[in-house]
Amino acid sequence: MKTRLSLIAVGLMLASSVNAAVPGDNLSKGLDAQSYGQFVKTLSGDDFQGRLPATEGETKTLAFLQAQYKRLGLKPGFGQSYLQTVPLVSITSHPGALTLGKLKLDYLKDMVINSPKAVTQTEVKDADLVFVGYGIHAPDLGWDDYKGVDVKGKVVVMLVNDPGYATGDKRFDGKAMTYYGRWDYKFDEAARQGAAGALIIHQTAPASYPWSVVENSWGGARYDLAGQDIAKSDFSGWITEDAAKRVFSQAGLDFAKVTADAGKAPTALSLDAKASVAMTSEVKNTESHNVMGILPGQTDETVIITAHWDHLGMDPSHKDDPVYNGAMDNATGTAGLISLAQSLKGLYEGKEKPRRSVAFLAVTAEEQGLLGSKYYVANPSIPLGKTVANINMDSLNVFGPTKDMVVVGQGKTSLERELSAALAKQGRVLVPNDRPEAGGYYRSDHFNFAKAGIPALYAGGGTQPWDSDVAKYRAMMQKRLKGCYHNACDEYQADWDLRGALSDLQALHDVIESLATNRDWPSWQPGAEFSRPPATTAQ
Repeated sequence: MKTRLSLIAVGLMLASSVNAAVPGDNLSKGLDAQSYGQFVKTLSGDDFQGRLPATEGETKTLAFLQAQYKRLGLKPGFGQSYLQTVPLVSITSHPGALTLGKLKLDYLKDMVINSPKAVTQTEVKDADLVFVGYGIHAPDLGWDDYKGVDVKGKVVVMLVNDPGYATGDKRFDGKAMTYYGRWDYKFDEAARQGAAGALIIHQTAPASYPWSVVENSWGGARYDLAGQDIAKSDFSGWITEDAAKRVFSQAGLDFAKVTADAGKAPTALSLDAKASVAMTSEVKNTESHNVMGILPGQTDETVIITAHWDHLGMDPSHKDDPVYNGAMDNATGTAGLISLAQSLKGLYEGKEKPRRSVAFLAVTAEEQGLLGSKYYVANPSIPLGKTVANINMDSLNVFGPTKDMVVVGQGKTSLERELSAALAKQGRVLVPNDRPEAGGYYRSDHFNFAKAGIPALYAGGGTQPWDSDVAKYRAMMQKRLKGCYHNACDEYQADWDLRGALSDLQALHDVIESLATNRDWPSWQPGAEFSRPPATTAQ
């Protein structure tokens, strides 16, 4: 709390000394609404088919990004190529009914499941069904939902998020979601424990999204990195809260009481039922691509800017509007990469190169579990020891300029000081995310850089409209786009007020410029769960 208050106070003092114009009006050359808006419109057009990896939509996206990087004269990021091949396996599962005791759960209505294994046939028959609280194994925090229970060959059921959301437990950062609250952690841990199947109970508030998002994100093909030799359950997925209540009821358990108790202490108990499911899967080895261009500096130290280019593709069953265009998510961020490359290229045109290089990395398969950035960090073309910082952009602000800018995962890195100073020049302040329970810091590509010890900044959007006119516009546009996250209605709008995105890009431009020209190395703040590897030091 002290860190948060001091950050805001410093920002307010700096901002008070600036008689700034409306953010988004005074921009660096190369940052302008016309070109930025056209980039967003192009990338989210129907002809890009929702930018699903390993489809014609990817082919068009790669061609567009490479053409832009060539136009700007950026150096290819992978030897002689802008492309890094990312080997993927595509698994499209066709589950029958999931039987839990006497209950039969229907696909999409009650549950979504698939096989994380690259196999064509999956069958789990009469496996014991066990509730394991939040599905967390964290003995270092004094919490282990698996302690004293053997779940090998069984099907585990667990809650989304972590105990901090339910009780404010300080071990889990109170209401702010930790990585233990993320679905990918829960499935991975269940597999490590030997579970045959893993089911997360969907609840809208702790998940931070409605059931429709689960349906749209988990239906159809799922992707994983090919050739991974890690433990996987036979199936994993989600069940609705209503379905979970019926499962608990048939076991004679009070759902509300049991789940409330699970937030107070580690929990594992039998649901007195057998689980069975059979499914077929289409398995296809394929490949996708990361795209990177570099603005060379005088040294090999590099700042990497990221945004994911992919989205969800198409759903032919939606006859009226089959394309999931992904305009906000994340054509806005990918367009931001191009615009920042454009502005920084212009900044150094005809001048001495910056001390450090700046790399613009558009990653694939974020929607499938941050796979493109995961692969890059495991196979970097720029050594991690030379990677100064990562700045990530995902779903930029199309609701008009704001007095503030939100940092996700506030208090983690020294990069926030640089961003606060950049915002003060616009008369704005940096504020923490007002929904830390959503776990935003663990939900986009910067997280893979953070896990590798690279200080990573993820910031964008704001909470306070610049003036009353912007407030009215913002309310209107948010109402129009309600429910469009991971839905077909996430489409480019000609009346978007892009000054919000552009003012944020200007602030990031200033941070990147500062990082590219000085010798200081950003650091993790005390108490952050990440740290630079010992070999990663300032030169």
